[in-house]
Amino acid sequence: MMKKIYVIMLFLIFTTSSFADGHKGKIDLKGFIVGDNKFLTDNEGNFLTFTYDGVGGLMAVEGTTFMDNASQYCLGAGTIPGKGFEMGHCKINQMDGDTIFTYYEIPLGDSMNGTFKCLGGTGKYKGIECSG
Repeated sequence: MMKKIYVIMLFLIFTTSSFADGHKGKIDLKGFIVGDNKFLTDNEGNFLTFTYDGVGGLMAVEGTTFMDNASQYCLGAGTIPGKGFEMGHCKINQMDGDTIFTYYEIPLGDSMNGTFKCLGGTGKYKGIECSG
């Protein structure tokens, strides 16, 4: 049985990044994602897995400007709460047209111990490295 819902996720990111030009620094971001979720349950209504895709926004905080007012599109999936993890990819679109691609993993039931990393980017973000 598939159930379809809309979800809003709020998150805060702290990370260190390194640009192709050698620039390094800490990033503090706030953001949200609004998306379309689908849940798969067994015949007894037990939750098994979920998928989602959504769009959202980012806002730099604590005096940083990196990724401020950027939009993002994310695809993700997860499995059995407390036993599995959520994972996905995001494409972060900057106002100038350059993009950053990220991957994330979050243990289900322990969202503060999730990790993410940059996979690459375009324009001035080509060669970007980041994690958090």
